[in-house]
Amino acid sequence: MTHIISTKTLNGHTAPVLSVFAINNLIISGSYDNSIKIWDINTHKCINTLNGHTNAVRSVFAINNLIISGSYDKTIKIWDIHSGELINTLNGHTDWVLSVFAINNLIISGSYDKTIKIWDINTHKCINTLKGHNSPVFAINNFIISISDDNSIKIWDVNSGEHINTLSGHTNAVRSVFAINNFIISCSYDKTIRIWDVNSGEHINTLNGHTDWVRSVFAINNFIISGSDDKTIKIWDIHSGELINTIKGHTDWVRSVFAIGNFIISCSYDNSIKIHEYITNK
Repeated sequence: MTHIISTKTLNGHTAPVLSVFAINNLIISGSYDNSIKIWDINTHKCINTLNGHTNAVRSVFAINNLIISGSYDKTIKIWDIHSGELINTLNGHTDWVLSVFAINNLIISGSYDKTIKIWDINTHKCINTLKGHNSPVFAINNFIISISDDNSIKIWDVNSGEHINTLSGHTNAVRSVFAINNFIISCSYDKTIRIWDVNSGEHINTLNGHTDWVRSVFAINNFIISGSDDKTIKIWDIHSGELINTIKGHTDWVRSVFAIGNFIISCSYDNSIKIHEYITNK
C-alpha cells in the first residue's frame, strides 16, 4: 500500500502550470505565464525563472545539464540548467509545439502542425521530420511513440523514421503516453488509462476510475500515476491494474504528473505545483 505522508505546494506561476519534470534535486515547470521555473525539491524554493518564450510553455524536459522547452510560440528552446542561460532556439514547426523529449543525442518534438521533428542535441539541426501524427511524443529504446486526436497511438523507428505499429482502442483523444520496461501506458479524454505491450502492440489492460478526462500518465517502479480533470491523482498497480490510492488537493484540472524517488509531483490549472511524498508498505 502506498501512503502519502506529506504534501507541499509551490506557488509562483501566475497562470496554469502545464508541465512538470524532475531531475536530481530540481523540479522544472512550464506555464501559461510563458515562463519556466526551476525549484529545489527539498527546500521548495524557486531557484530561477527562465523568460524568453512569447507564449505558453506547454512542455519541459531535462537531460544532463540542459532544459528543453516547447511552446505555443512554435519554438523549442534549449537552456543551461544551472545558469538559466538560453543556449539556442530551434525553429521549424509551423504551429504550437505540444511536447518535447530527449533521448541519447536526440531531441524529439511534437507539434499541432501534425509533424514530429527529430533534432541533433549537439548541432541543434533538424535531421528528420515524421508526418502523420502530432503530439505528445515519448521515446524508449529505439522507438518513438506519438499520439493524436484521432484516438490512436503510433510507434516509429527512431533511426529510420519508419512507422512500425498503430495502437487503437481509446474512444476519445489520447492525451499522454509513457513507456517503461515492456509497457506503453496511455491516457485519454475517454477517462481511461490503457496498458499495452511495447513490442507486440497488444492491449493488456484498461484502468477505470477517473470521472473526467485523464491528461497525464507516468510510471515508476510498479506504479502508474495519472492526473485528471477530476482534480485528482491516482496511483495504480502496473501489473494488476488495481487502484492503490487517490490523491486530492488541487482545486482545478491536474495537467501533468511526474515521479522521482519518493515524490510524486503534479501541476494544475490552479497555478500550483504540488510535491506529494509517499511511502510504500510491503
